[in-house]
Amino acid sequence: MQSGRMVLSMMMVMALVAVAMGGAVEMDGGGSSVVVGTMRITGMSPTLIRVEPKGPMDFEDRTTFMVVNRTAFAGVPLTNDGPSNGNTIISSPFYKIILGPEAGPVKPPTCDEPLMGTDAVAPARSSKFGGGAKVASRSECCAACESDSSCTTWVYAGTTVQHVTTGDVPFANCWPLASAGGTRGAAGRELGCSSKGCSLEGPGFPDVVVTALDGTVLWNSTQASAAEKTICIGKSQDSCGSPCFWDKDAKACQNLNAQANLLHWPSPLAETGYGLMDYPRFYTPPWGASPVPSGTTIDPALVQTNGYDFRNNVEGDTYIFLLGSTLDEYHGSRAEFIKLAGPCPVLPDFAFGTWFTWWHSYTEEEAKGEVERWDTDNLPIDVWALDMNWRNTSNKQDHYYDHPAIPNLFSNFTQWFSYLKGKGLRTYFNDHPFPVASRGAGGLQTSPEEVAFRWNGLSEWMARGLTYWWFDHNWGFSIPPPFVNTSITSGKWDGLDNAAWGSHIYFNAVEQYDKRFRDPAGDDFYGGRPMTLTKFGLPDWRPGMPSVYHQESPAQHRFPVWWTGDGVPLQGSVQSMVDCGVHDFKPFVHSDCGGDYRPKDGGDLLRWTAHCAFGSIHRFHGSQHQPWSYDNHTEDVIRQYLDARYKLAPSLIAAGHHSTETGYPYVTRGDMEWPTVDGSNDNNQYIFLNDTLVAPIWDSTANETTRTVWVPPGEWQDAWDGSTVTGPKTISVTQPYEKQPMWHRASGGFVVSTSEPGLRIESGDWSTLTLDVHAPKTGDAVDVRRMVVERGLEAARTQLRFAVADGKATLNVSATGNGDPRAWVLRLHLRPGQRVAAASLVGVPTNVPLVHLTATSEDHFPFGGIGAGPARFAGPIAEVTVPASAEPRQLELVMV
Repeated sequence: MQSGRMVLSMMMVMALVAVAMGGAVEMDGGGSSVVVGTMRITGMSPTLIRVEPKGPMDFEDRTTFMVVNRTAFAGVPLTNDGPSNGNTIISSPFYKIILGPEAGPVKPPTCDEPLMGTDAVAPARSSKFGGGAKVASRSECCAACESDSSCTTWVYAGTTVQHVTTGDVPFANCWPLASAGGTRGAAGRELGCSSKGCSLEGPGFPDVVVTALDGTVLWNSTQASAAEKTICIGKSQDSCGSPCFWDKDAKACQNLNAQANLLHWPSPLAETGYGLMDYPRFYTPPWGASPVPSGTTIDPALVQTNGYDFRNNVEGDTYIFLLGSTLDEYHGSRAEFIKLAGPCPVLPDFAFGTWFTWWHSYTEEEAKGEVERWDTDNLPIDVWALDMNWRNTSNKQDHYYDHPAIPNLFSNFTQWFSYLKGKGLRTYFNDHPFPVASRGAGGLQTSPEEVAFRWNGLSEWMARGLTYWWFDHNWGFSIPPPFVNTSITSGKWDGLDNAAWGSHIYFNAVEQYDKRFRDPAGDDFYGGRPMTLTKFGLPDWRPGMPSVYHQESPAQHRFPVWWTGDGVPLQGSVQSMVDCGVHDFKPFVHSDCGGDYRPKDGGDLLRWTAHCAFGSIHRFHGSQHQPWSYDNHTEDVIRQYLDARYKLAPSLIAAGHHSTETGYPYVTRGDMEWPTVDGSNDNNQYIFLNDTLVAPIWDSTANETTRTVWVPPGEWQDAWDGSTVTGPKTISVTQPYEKQPMWHRASGGFVVSTSEPGLRIESGDWSTLTLDVHAPKTGDAVDVRRMVVERGLEAARTQLRFAVADGKATLNVSATGNGDPRAWVLRLHLRPGQRVAAASLVGVPTNVPLVHLTATSEDHFPFGGIGAGPARFAGPIAEVTVPASAEPRQLELVMV
């Protein structure tokens, strides 16, 4: 007999059993639904199923914190095929659901016979024990509940493991409750009812299996839920066995299995199905944690929560994604996730440039001197910001926003912001928020007092000219998620931690300030596309940590950008950046570039700079990482890498838009393209902007350093010397500080850049764009498409297509998206012995200019731009100029 806990398998069955009993079938905006009693199951698409228990207020059709676009799915019909061998079969034209027999009811749990391994869902503390209690036994916990007239249910955690919960009495292990919305599996917990009884008892239900029409199992609720129930209690690394993981920083044995309500999307073709629970489930108003807009009418019951509605929270509202057996099906399922939960927003263009901060008490004169130095040394930069040193932290003044600036450092921040704007720079401040409830000045998160305080403080600085905020999770105090009363960092509510909640609060503040003030004023320098800097999860990342350790709320991917914590080494930066694009739908995860230390010499900073320049976000932070702070050679090489990134701005901006629309990261792990090839899931390297293999070196103890690299299938041309290697294979490569191991896709690689990048992303000259395309072998064919997305909010697009067949190459350019004329320079990277015999524009009577460039020296840097020769072992580059026009163009080349 199954227990009375409300686990996923039980809830899924309740709705489906109804079909066999003549349950209602209805159509809604999210698909075909079967409703029976307290359950509803919906066929949202041929590859997406929703299973939903009825909440305290009813079924939920509104948007939630996780789900923003449920009605976009047309739905598929569900039918009842009747009983089979004691099971119930529910089918659609695309899948079947097999349900086991229904189990009988269970009796109410008592002190002598509690529900073992069970915890309460949506608990409300009793009036006498709001902070729980520390007891010596289960019987004492029962007695505590009986002593409180408001207590109906209790949860006991035992005495072998000390439980420290924020807001509770020290070492609380007993929680008398006034009510609970249900139960869930939780190892080490016991649950029972008071003598007055409670409403937790109910029928148990069998598991559910989703299969293909041929009977192949696609998802099994038993397998999906078993891993997350593992409790890890080892007190040392030796006693912390699989599937647990010893966290050497926290000195704790952690459960690294994916949790049902936290996002950790499977690797390509690793699973056939994935279940994701919307829990805690609550309605989030369009204005979020900013003041309710004037004239807006809301339910009086929601005034005290600013329009957030937590009343219909229930555990188990689960979406089952059927991932398919091909790479196209896998990526199609990822597209369904971002349709359902919303995409990662498009970043402002400047975000793809260089950022710089340093935890240092700058004077205004010193800060201006550094800003000027970036420009006079021709070092590209778009964001120059202050860490926490903008604020006065003495006497707890950093609990507020109206404190004076640190004396004698900055005389007037409004003037400082105006100065930065005049230089074309954006800026942000680091904030360590202190909750009003913890200083007795108001209620918890979403309360009127907390909302007003946070909004007034954050928006007042933005009104002065601050562009956006850094929510710094890594401090001794912080804001918790809802229903948690603590100022200690990392509070949690039913799996929602303060890293995700803080990301929401700060992104929402910038977003709402833009919508209410900047955008209506036509301010496209500060407004248009909101962005914040927040933490990607709770841990400070270290090399070798399993990717599941950064699983987070399924909503956090909508609040970019993210950093990986303090003290992250370069290898940890690479691994987290690569894995978060796969598992978390976060294309802009990055670490403090340069590290939280001052490198012994410039070579270490060069290793970091190379990775960051060819990475997601390039943000110098952590210590004194000014490029000129070592020697001229170090600064010169850093300048080359920064120039290369700014040259690639057209590709970076287009890739950012593509990530938003598809969920495909532009820092890409190999198995996103070659999932069946051994070695493709190596997270120590990545494909950058579709066509450049990047393998950072993190060992800086010596200049010449060797590492192994997995080379993907096909031919790859060394970015430094032009030699070609064919994969798949693993090779060893040795490079000095100045050269990060990189290879170009040698057949069909297609990168768009500008040869005049400027010192700001916005100031780069895009009137002529460069197309670096790598030709296939003679006799082979390629067909590659790219796009240019114009800078600015309109983001007009120009489509590009390059194809080779039967010795003829064709470049098609659509009409420019913004209607402005643009010239194009095609740099066709040929194989040794290949040449272009002729080049012509269709419809133009004369041939276009054509030159062949050959290697002239060994001093080669990738993406050199117009006129730059190839690397020494590479073939020639055929450079063809297409005159400026806004009309569609077709360039034809004869290759020999």
